[in-house]
Amino acid sequence: MAHLPFDPNQLDPKNKLIYDKMVAERKSHDAPFDGPYAALMNHPALCQKIEALGSYLKFQGHLSRNIYQFVVLAVAQYTKSIFEWDDHLEHAIAACVPKTIINTLKTHGISNQVYPAPYHLAAQVLDAALCWKNIPDRVQTDAINAYGMEGYVELVVLAGFYQMFSAINQGFNIS
Repeated sequence: MAHLPFDPNQLDPKNKLIYDKMVAERKSHDAPFDGPYAALMNHPALCQKIEALGSYLKFQGHLSRNIYQFVVLAVAQYTKSIFEWDDHLEHAIAACVPKTIINTLKTHGISNQVYPAPYHLAAQVLDAALCWKNIPDRVQTDAINAYGMEGYVELVVLAGFYQMFSAINQGFNIS
């Protein structure tokens, strides 16, 4: 499959403003505007909506950075998204996700693994969510107690959000 091209110089003035705003927002957080976003900019209005959700989850969400990055790596491993794994590995290390946890994720994934606190509840939520199963009541209650209701909801949404990004990366040959 050929890489989906994107040239910001080909945008009309309205869409160039959308693009410039998203680039500036990501730059303010030291985050590049590349990979799947470049492909998505072939549909600027959709890209803007996806980026708004991603920006909220990543920069304004309720989950701690280590849990956020643990989730991203877990989804990347589950979906075999090399781009997402590579893109988030250094962020996970910077967020203090232990290398032993990262190595276990990479080698074994989420299912049938016992992760230490604070990762154990996220792993249990993901073990269900990534398999499209209902999250057990006890796991939901424990996760809400640990992360708060908003954090728990974000955890489940992140599982779907990064599954979507894995599909985008595969569908548009993002490497």
